[in-house]
Amino acid sequence: MRSFAFKVNRKEKRAAMRAALSAHVSEGTLALFDAAAFDAPSTRVAADLLGTWAKELPLVVVLTDEEEVAQKSFRNLAHVVVTTPSELEVSAVVWARSLLVSEQALAAVEARAGKTKEPT
Repeated sequence: MRSFAFKVNRKEKRAAMRAALSAHVSEGTLALFDAAAFDAPSTRVAADLLGTWAKELPLVVVLTDEEEVAQKSFRNLAHVVVTTPSELEVSAVVWARSLLVSEQALAAVEARAGKTKEPT
């Protein structure tokens, strides 16, 4: 069977990520939130947050590994995908109608787009 896979250069991946993120910013579909506000896992609180924001679904929520409470809150919602900055792909950003990023994950997302160095 023939494989049609090909390698995409790092610069091209970063440029694509920057373009996809810039499109969300220019359309007003990218937002930051404080994941530390989630004291206990609560899907209702996550749904209320999305209801007050009132943006279109599907939605990608980007959280760090340390923000487990917020991950548990968002993971049960329909049309919502929860991911970490290290697993964030350009295809997911392009697929999503809205993008919700935690304040703690923002630096890692920017680093993935090539704006800053990866946090250690």
